[in-house]
Amino acid sequence: MQIFDYQVPIPEVGFNANVYLIKLENSESILVDAGPNAPQALDALEATLKKAEVSWDSIRHILVTHGHYDHYSFAAQIVERSGARVWVHPADRHKLTNASDNPFFVNQEAVFPFLEKLGVQKAKIANLIEEVITSERGYKPLSESCISFLSQGTDLRFPGLTIKVIHTPGHTPGSCCFQLVENGAVFTGDTLLTQVTPNPVFDIYGEERDLSLVRLQESMTKIRRLRASRAYPGHGKPILEIDRAIDGQFSRMGKRCEQVLQILGTKRLDTFSIANELFPSGGRYHTWLALSETLGHLGWLRIQKRVRIRRNAGIVYWEVQ
Repeated sequence: MQIFDYQVPIPEVGFNANVYLIKLENSESILVDAGPNAPQALDALEATLKKAEVSWDSIRHILVTHGHYDHYSFAAQIVERSGARVWVHPADRHKLTNASDNPFFVNQEAVFPFLEKLGVQKAKIANLIEEVITSERGYKPLSESCISFLSQGTDLRFPGLTIKVIHTPGHTPGSCCFQLVENGAVFTGDTLLTQVTPNPVFDIYGEERDLSLVRLQESMTKIRRLRASRAYPGHGKPILEIDRAIDGQFSRMGKRCEQVLQILGTKRLDTFSIANELFPSGGRYHTWLALSETLGHLGWLRIQKRVRIRRNAGIVYWEVQ
């Protein structure tokens, strides 16, 4: 078994997504993630196939760590060329199969009151929705027929290799990590990174949407308990000191929470106002990610009973407890 990695630039973002090719003993191969549907994606994969001395037909499986476009949106083209099977957790299935499941595309009437509750002014909601649509429309949805589902504790068995599936929600509800049983290495997607702190992105549906960061922390604890030999993340270089990386993420999250408390002070603020002070710079998809991370940190502080919620005229406000 050999592991080959390559990077694909994420359009208009400024950094790369990692894709990993695992060459098995029988020369079949597995991809961990597929990368973004970017102009460089095809050339990067073909160069890696050549380096690994395998063909398109050798790609039998694509394991998707989570349903964000920079990690899966090139998958449909790979499936068309190779006939590969795509594996994803059921909680992220809809992100891969049908963009029309996204309320930003088909049910904006549900999006408006949700964003208004966070304190986003009506005049800015249309631009925010356009940010999300622009980021997520540039891919071809996958057919249900090529998808299989992952679940916690599943062992995927291949020639000379067993891959253990660990469900690690937080970054998305269906985020998963994949540990190679034979050598202990683990693919962590965006659950564990070193260069940036994973953003706890929330969906507009579901209960307790402010608990995404709490779930992400629980998932990092799962990774720590694996005692893995090294981690292959969704962005950046391989992680050789996993405990140190996890401690670093917890430390950064703690500092960010203190920033939130400083912003609140003695004031009562809505989520959008806090996000604007916490993340003042702009950029593509910026507002949605800023809201996600801010709400995640507020949820963590709420669980710790350091902040509390007050509601007024349909808007959720936060104050120090």
